[in-house]
Amino acid sequence: MLEQNANKTQLEAIKHGDGAMLVLAGPGSGKTFVTTQRIKYLIEHHHVRPESILVITFTKAAAAEMQERFVKLSEGRNDPVHFGTFHSVFFQILRHTYRFTAQNIIREGDKYRLLSQIISEIPDEIRTQSQIDDSSDTIQRLLSEVSTVKNNGITPQEIKSTTVSQAEFEYIFQVYKQEMNRNKLIDFDDMVLLCRDLFISRPETLKIWQERFRYILVDEFQDICPLQYEVVRLLAKPQDNLFIVGDDDQSIYGFRGSRPEIMLHFTKDYPGARQILLDVNYRSKKDIVDVAGKLISHNKVRFDKKVRPQNEQFGGVKIYSFQSKCKQAENIALLIRQYMTQPGARYSDIAILYRTNNHTVYTADRLMKEGIPFSVKEKPKNIYNSGVAKDIIAYLRYALSEDSVEDFLRIMNKPVRYIKRITVPRDPFQMSELIENNRSTGYVIENIVDFYDNLHFLRSLNPFSAVNFIRKGIGYESFLKKQALDQGRDVSKELEELDELMQLAKEFETVPQWLEQIQNYDTVMEEIARQESRQKRSEDAVSMVTMHASKGLEWKVVVLPDVNEGVIPHKKAVTDNELEEERRMFYVAMTRAKEHLFIFYIQEKEAGNLLPSRFLDEIMTPTPSPG
Repeated sequence: MLEQNANKTQLEAIKHGDGAMLVLAGPGSGKTFVTTQRIKYLIEHHHVRPESILVITFTKAAAAEMQERFVKLSEGRNDPVHFGTFHSVFFQILRHTYRFTAQNIIREGDKYRLLSQIISEIPDEIRTQSQIDDSSDTIQRLLSEVSTVKNNGITPQEIKSTTVSQAEFEYIFQVYKQEMNRNKLIDFDDMVLLCRDLFISRPETLKIWQERFRYILVDEFQDICPLQYEVVRLLAKPQDNLFIVGDDDQSIYGFRGSRPEIMLHFTKDYPGARQILLDVNYRSKKDIVDVAGKLISHNKVRFDKKVRPQNEQFGGVKIYSFQSKCKQAENIALLIRQYMTQPGARYSDIAILYRTNNHTVYTADRLMKEGIPFSVKEKPKNIYNSGVAKDIIAYLRYALSEDSVEDFLRIMNKPVRYIKRITVPRDPFQMSELIENNRSTGYVIENIVDFYDNLHFLRSLNPFSAVNFIRKGIGYESFLKKQALDQGRDVSKELEELDELMQLAKEFETVPQWLEQIQNYDTVMEEIARQESRQKRSEDAVSMVTMHASKGLEWKVVVLPDVNEGVIPHKKAVTDNELEEERRMFYVAMTRAKEHLFIFYIQEKEAGNLLPSRFLDEIMTPTPSPG
């Protein structure tokens, strides 16, 4: 049965005996099949005790799927093979040694609250800002940086924080560590650290676990971080029966500490290791496989490999350009409608994959209007809730009506005009009243007149030009930069928000039209959340997920919107390593498609700098636009 179902290279991997083996398993190459068949082979033909086999995955879902597949393969036999994630395996070891319980693991909500408290209590001599943003977004970035330190086994001094100043980050890290120790709490990263330290300091404990797990299989090995690898290597000694399966071309978790170089250097760490390439893609049509292969070949740091498709059919790849996000969303809805006219078609056959979940709003709004069921894994962030966006909106609203004192107060000194709050009337007022209240300060009066001249000019501009004028002509960007410099912090986040607002502004012809959309934005996102809740009760819905979250999944039809410079690759990706990871992410997204792959990008119609992604130049010529 095995010989009939497995190809030559799969069979070679399955029947591997003792010692280390590296299995390069590209998209759709049957890695789960190979892994589960190998476990069965070890038990039935190599006479390995099931309880001495450890299978490590990166997610609970992957561990559960692997175990389910193995049980089915074993015809219901309850072989005690151990399936678990890195964290569950390491926690099991710590539990036996230190008597840890689930109560020792800090909850996510408690982690956020702890960080927020630490931020609020940063000493004045360290603090570089009057107030650090303690939003969930900021805390998530800080936790990611803390995780990077732990997973790489380095000190907080060895990384450059992009969220707070270096002194603030080092303080936050140390206090976080102290508070965790004081309360006898650990997080997931601590599990790895503590295991490493345990194995190094107590060889007798390490030996017990080495003897228990004599055969170790690691799935998605390309996602491993240095510290996890160190622990696994210790655990695999002295036999080194380490069977790793993965694809360096799908390493996309650099922000979590994963390093594709670990996989690339595996045979140097294990000179006797065998290396096998699963070179048949059983998932996708030929042109999808070919185009994806063409893309990833531009990466320099990778195994050189050639994957061939089992499905020799063509016609799976289409690339289209559109004049705006609205047009793009319309055509996504049209594509779905057309697909659903086919016999046996289901909404769940289709996925729309985005670089970040902030790009989902236009499409989600369109699908709701069309009555197309969809599922969004994460609620997108509301860009209009940022401080920068609120300033821009206040400028636009006040320019149109001049009746909101609240809006005036928000923007009157952005940039600085030296207008004192006490001189501003409480009720809607005329410029002449404000001038009268400032008659003793001639330079302020000049600033007020100039301010109102700019507001009147704003009324004549379209949304894109208006934001650009506020940014450059009025001097709002210079104000942000000076403020950041005075506070000793990075201004890049605010500038990125300005860039995003300018891109959003291009979708609208008039400022009132845009302001109406902004007003309805929260309503749209609430509806997205309700839509998601409804779709949880129904499996037949279009999936809207990020490229990161799509890894390991597959659909008949995949749509990749917004394939533009600054989106994919992300504008923050500037180094060679960062650009290669972005290309790997695009490769992962492309290879989720079984039958049809649609790649969409926005073609600037005026006054902008939005360009097609460089990755498109690397794969093929665009298909003529449908409209």
